[in-house]
Amino acid sequence: MIKLQSWHSDTVCGAKGSGKTWLIKHGIIPALQASGHEVFVFDVLEEFTEYPHYVPQSDSPKELDRVAKIIWNRWNCTLIVSEAELYLPVTQQLQPNVFKIITRGRHRNVGIVADTRRIANLNKTIFGLSEHVFIFHHWSPTDLDYLKGFVPRDVRELATLPLRHFWHYTEGKVEVCEPI
Repeated sequence: MIKLQSWHSDTVCGAKGSGKTWLIKHGIIPALQASGHEVFVFDVLEEFTEYPHYVPQSDSPKELDRVAKIIWNRWNCTLIVSEAELYLPVTQQLQPNVFKIITRGRHRNVGIVADTRRIANLNKTIFGLSEHVFIFHHWSPTDLDYLKGFVPRDVRELATLPLRHFWHYTEGKVEVCEPI
């Protein structure tokens, strides 16, 4: 049983079509809501219209930061960021309100879930401070090399991981999980 808290920073990563959105919709969001936690989705591809969400008008990290400021000031909410590598890129410093959620959100019961196709392109702060990382099918050598530095398992296995199967990485351990 994976115990999620609304104030966690979590990462969901994997290739396009591997099951990330499925896990978020059928696993992560229901688990948070069952515990009485609110969720809000920064919904780049308009895949989460059944939940409170915001569809960005640009690929600017500053647009995400404006939403993060509202969540920060609201308290008691988890911000889910789809296509996170666009808004939390490895090449840029995190925007101030996003940084506050990642590093100090637990004091306000505010968390973030970053959903990304390219883990090597995601800002290292969000990945490095994630309580849980859900790793789906990966095949890109760049992403596999990046994960190899963190995950204590042969990451080449990710290239053959079946649809919607994933690894749950937390506290230095990997558990292979069946689809939700």
